[in-house]
Amino acid sequence: MAPHVDPATAWMKYILFTINFVIWVMGGAILGLGIWVRSDSDFWEYHRGLDIPQYYQACYLVITLGVIILIIGFFGCCGAALDSPCMLFTYFVILVIIVLMELTAAGLVWKHADGEKFQQFLTDSIKHAIDRSQHENMEAFRFVELLQLHLECCGGYDKNDYHMDDIPQSCSSDRTNNIFIHGCGENIRRYLEMKAGAIGGVALGLVLIQILCLIFTGCLFCILREDSKDYM
Repeated sequence: MAPHVDPATAWMKYILFTINFVIWVMGGAILGLGIWVRSDSDFWEYHRGLDIPQYYQACYLVITLGVIILIIGFFGCCGAALDSPCMLFTYFVILVIIVLMELTAAGLVWKHADGEKFQQFLTDSIKHAIDRSQHENMEAFRFVELLQLHLECCGGYDKNDYHMDDIPQSCSSDRTNNIFIHGCGENIRRYLEMKAGAIGGVALGLVLIQILCLIFTGCLFCILREDSKDYM
């Protein structure tokens, strides 16, 4: 005879299945965001013009994380649906490791992130590209023009990075013909922070859901293990 499942356990199974389905969907969202950043043509123009390999590596890290979360979400759904204590325990251990890794990575980013230093690095890199563009380096010239047109900025720090007679048309608004007041170092930092913020927001929501999932998984595992002992 099949063991009787009390309503509380049944509800816990449904909730755990639903949470894991949400995790699976969010894994797909993170994967999609990683692909979105990776396929952004403007981003790769900026990457070629600036020495920021950490963003190049982060794209593939986010894509890999999305794939892993998709697999974990599917595994959790199966564990809840099949009433398998062994599968739930394995899922619980893997999820604990993933959450600890995510929190550690977030802590390291928070510790080492310094917007002012990063902006200064970007500003210096753009000023160097401007110097090269003025010495007939066509690749540097195209990069600076793209940056100033797309981000509506002028120079690395501001328009004073150019001699007054050498300020290019890309430094001016098509609508008003006024020179942009913000430097490209500041604007590209905001651009990259916007991209990172979209991924970070989804990741933060995911960690909170994963912690909730750990609680329900632990409770359901204990209940199923006790039930299996009672029917041995």
